[in-house]
Formats: sequence, C-alpha cells, structure tokens
Amino acid sequence: MLCALAVVSLLYLPLPILPQLAQAHRMGTATAAGVISAFGFAYATGFLIFGPLSDRLGRRTVMMWGLTALSLVTAWLSTVEAAPLLLAGRAAQGLAAATFPPVVIAYLAERGTSRQRVWSVAWMSTAFLSAGLLGQIYGAAVAGRWGLGSALLPLAAVFALTAWRLWTTPADAARAPAPSLLADYRPIGRILANPHLRRVYGPALLLLMCFVAFYMGLDAHLGPTLLAQGITPLIARELALPAFLAPFAVALVMPRWGAERVVKVGLVIATCGLALCAWAGDAHLYGLLVASVVFVAGIGISVPGLIARVATVAEAPVRGLAVAFYTFVLFVGASLGPWLAQQTAQRPTGQAFLVLAVLLGAATLYAMTGRRAIAA
Repeated sequence: MLCALAVVSLLYLPLPILPQLAQAHRMGTATAAGVISAFGFAYATGFLIFGPLSDRLGRRTVMMWGLTALSLVTAWLSTVEAAPLLLAGRAAQGLAAATFPPVVIAYLAERGTSRQRVWSVAWMSTAFLSAGLLGQIYGAAVAGRWGLGSALLPLAAVFALTAWRLWTTPADAARAPAPSLLADYRPIGRILANPHLRRVYGPALLLLMCFVAFYMGLDAHLGPTLLAQGITPLIARELALPAFLAPFAVALVMPRWGAERVVKVGLVIATCGLALCAWAGDAHLYGLLVASVVFVAGIGISVPGLIARVATVAEAPVRGLAVAFYTFVLFVGASLGPWLAQQTAQRPTGQAFLVLAVLLGAATLYAMTGRRAIAA
C-alpha cells in the first residue's frame, strides 16, 4: 500500500510547486505544466502495455523489474537540472510507474483468502485515490521547501525496497504459452462498441481532468488571497483529504445499491461540489473550501463505482482489458488537466470553476441517460 501511494503520488507531486519548478529549471508556464502531462501520458499508455504483459511474464516479474527501473529513474531525476532532460525523465518515470498499479491489483486478487483479497484491493484502491491529495501535500511540504530532488529520493527508496521484497517472495506459477501479444488487444473494438462501457469511459475521462484543473486553478486564482487568510496550498488540500475515505462507505452500500447507482450518486455529488465552488468564487473563500470537500468526496465515490461498473458490464474474456482501458482513460484525463487549467486561466474564478462544473455535469448526464438511450 505504501508503494502504491508513492507510485501514484509521482503524478501529483509537482502540482503545488509548478512556479518554483519553472523558475528553477528556466521554463515557461506551459513547459512546467508539461512535467505533469509527460508523466501522465506515459503512465496511462503503460497500463495498456504492462497489464497484458503480466499475463504472459507473471505479475511478480513485471512489478519487480518495473520498480527497479522506477527507483533508478527517480533517483536520477533528483539530480537533473536541464528542462529537456526533466521532461524526458518524467516520461520515462511514468512508463516505469505503470508497471505497478494495474499489475498489483491482479497480483493481490490471486492470493490469500477471499476476505484478504477483498480488503487488500479496498486498501489499495484507497491508496491510489488518496495519492491525488497526499501527493500534492507531500510536494508542497517537502519539494516546496527543499526542492524536487529532496522529495524524489525517499520515494526511490520505497520503490527499491518493494522491488527487493518482491524478489525474495516465491516466483509466480508457470503460465501456459500465450498467443501473440497483439492478440490481447483485438477485443478493444468490441469494448468500445459496448454502449454501457462508453458511458463509463466518458465520465472517467473528465473526472481526474477536472480534479487536476481545479487545484491548479485554485492556486492560480486564489493562492495569494488564501495565503493572506493564513491558508497555504498545503492546508487547502489537507482539508479535503478525509473525503477520500469515501471508498470505504462505497464498499458498504455497493451490495445494496449496485455499481450503476453508486456511479450516478458520485458524479452528481462531484458536479454539485464544483457548481458550489463556482458560486462561491472569490467572494466566499471558506464556502469554496467546503465545496471542494464535496467535490473530492464525489470523486472518491465515483472512482470505485466506475471500476465495479466496468467489471460488471464487461464480458469475462475481455474484463481485464476493459479495466486496463478504463484506467488508461482515467489518467489520460488527469494528463489533460494542466491544459484545461491553462484554457481557463484568464477567466474570473467563478467562471473558471463553472466551466469545470459544466464539463463534469455533461458527463454526469451522459452516464445517467445511458439506460434510456441504450433501450431506444
């Protein structure tokens, strides 16, 4: 779980310190935002590569060598000063990081008792979600004070330690020879043709995109104003952290409500949170912070619901690929968050957050009208 938290935090860690990164590496604002996107696109693409590859080579092998490479790349990045090397290194880091999240879920789902499997996956999902805020908090507290390199070295140690522990565990059972690797991707057309799955992938694309754009917009539009009230970017993120415990509540109500209803409730709550942020704007700072907790809680409800919805709807032979493609779409959206933040940077605070609310609201309507449209 600690390794999962560290891996996913790599995506979000630079968000609160983008101005410092731009100054330290002599980059423009757009180039500094590329530090997020370079990692995110490589990270998302890696899910489609290493998930199927672990079926062929074994979960432990892929994670062990991937984390070894990730620890080396992360340690090297702590010494980089040139902007082109930083961007290239972040892309390499994202690709290496993708060897862990999709593979470890399958690894844990294949081991232990049924109770251990349920709780290990629940805790792992919580680690992945909470990294969205804990990564930013860690970045603001450590990288903001001592620089990016100081924040990366402890994470490199976590990756190396986890790789060593995997090396000392028993090897995976031998697997039967599989057909060509390209054969694993042929069902993607069938997945995209499924209207139920499309109504999962659409909201997934916008969910983390709006999350990343919201916190970048919060820093850009209201950072100095909040600071004047004694609220640092670190505190603004810490306030919303309890909302990422929502997956535990989802685990309790999912058997009664079903995944589809959980997704709808989560998306409505997230959209309402963003709409309240847009209403609060510059005039009601404390109201905006409370609304941000509502927004984050909606995300915490939606993400596990969307995963369960994919697992429920996808046919058994393509279920693994359908989940991997969902994760790919989710983090492509996160990678587009800096671009969305730049597009709304010149708008007033309320209008900028209203754009995010409209986008997420459209995704919510798309998900909620699915049953009627498919029946027609």
